Amino acid sequence: PAHASRYEQNLVRLIKAWRTEFKAPKAPFVLATIGFGGWEMEGPHVTVANAQLAVSGEKGKYPEFAGNVKTVEIRDFWRAVEVSPRNQGYHYNRNAETYMLVGDALGRGMVNLLEARK
Repeated sequence: PAHASRYEQNLVRLIKAWRTEFKAPKAPFVLATIGFGGWEMEGPHVTVANAQLAVSGEKGKYPEFAGNVKTVEIRDFWRAVEVSPRNQGYHYNRNAETYMLVGDALGRGMVNLLEARK
C-alpha cells in the first residue's frame, strides 16, 4: 500500500528519466492502467490505476505531458477466470483476448499521439 501511494510521482520521474536518457524530451509515451479484477478492483490497485490515469496528458495535471503522454483505460478488458485458461489474476488469467485488446488500445493510443503531432 505504501508503494501505491508513491506510484504517480515515480511514474512521472520514470517518463522524464527515459526522455532525458534518450535525449527525446517530447517522446510520445503510452501506458495502460492496470486492470486486475476489472471495475471491481479494490485497495492499492485502485490507487495505482488512478495514478496511471493522472499522468495522461489530456488530464492537464502535468502540462509538459500534454499531447505526448496518453494513458489507456483497460479495466473493460478484464476477463473472468470462467472464460480464461488459468486463475492467475496478476497475469490477467492468461486470457489472450485481454492481451490482444490491451495491445490494440496501446497501439491506437500511440497512433493518436503521433497523428496529433502532424
